[in-house]
Amino acid sequence: MSHRSAHFSLALTAVLGGLTACSTDSSTTDPVTEAGTGGTPVAGQSGTAGSGTAGSTGAADATATGRAGAAAAGSGGAGSSATAGSAAAGSGGSAAGNGGAAAGSGATAGSGGAAAGSGGSAGSGGAGGAVGPAGGSGATVTGEGGMLRATQIVGPGQTFDGGGKRYTAGSALGDGSQSESQQPMFRVENGGTLKNVVLGAPAADGIHTYGDATLENIVWEDIGEDAMTIKEEGTVILNGGSASKGEDKVFQINAPSTFKVSNFTARDAGKFIRQNGDTTFKVVVEIDKCDISRMDEAIFRTDSNSSTVKMTNTRYSMIGDQLFVGVSPSNITQSNNMQY
Repeated sequence: MSHRSAHFSLALTAVLGGLTACSTDSSTTDPVTEAGTGGTPVAGQSGTAGSGTAGSTGAADATATGRAGAAAAGSGGAGSSATAGSAAAGSGGSAAGNGGAAAGSGATAGSGGAAAGSGGSAGSGGAGGAVGPAGGSGATVTGEGGMLRATQIVGPGQTFDGGGKRYTAGSALGDGSQSESQQPMFRVENGGTLKNVVLGAPAADGIHTYGDATLENIVWEDIGEDAMTIKEEGTVILNGGSASKGEDKVFQINAPSTFKVSNFTARDAGKFIRQNGDTTFKVVVEIDKCDISRMDEAIFRTDSNSSTVKMTNTRYSMIGDQLFVGVSPSNITQSNNMQY
């Protein structure tokens, strides 16, 4: 080979060798670049993913645990909503809630017991009705007659029906004389009613009233000290009956009151009605459809110039000096009466 050919061959070889080197550098550079680019981001992503996932999972677990605990606390405490917790915890909370509701039902049963207690209270009211021999308010008691050894009390709102039987006073009440220390056979409290009673001899101090009272069909066979005395202010209504054999007055009024008497027969006494002597309170007396006879002094006597009397449809005979004593003429009203 000539020197020029050798030199060309060497040059060609060098060129080819350079091209190979360039190709080799390119392939070497690419793996390095790929390894650097792929490895670092992947490692970073893996780290981020692992860290992120772990952190996220841990946070999620902590949150779940916290919620479950809250739910459990909610279940145990109020037995209410466990919605934020797990389904199991929520279900447990709901069950606890139901248990509470069941306990509530038990409380309702207790309330029923309270109602039973209230019923017992009503029974107590019934026991309260036993106060006084005549039974509870609104009660009607039928008497058996015979001797009364203690005053028969007719309480407020009560009715004592004597059944038309005859009653006499025991020695502890009195002997029916004019002694002021005698006790009544019957005491009628405010709002009480006494009816269908026959008071025989002795009748002690008869009947006392305290407040509003109603007397129906009362017969005094022997007036005794007084047939009836109004002891406290009120309206006393007497309808039907009779009284006889009295040494002084038939009816005594000791307090400001209204006394209405009708369909009644009275005989043989000193006065039909007397307001307590030397008192000036006002008394209103109304007499209707009565038969009054053989009164030594008067039908009504008072020392009060304010007291009034009205007498209508009444028969009378043999009445002392005048019908009304101490009553101002302007306070007397009469109509359709007849003297016989």
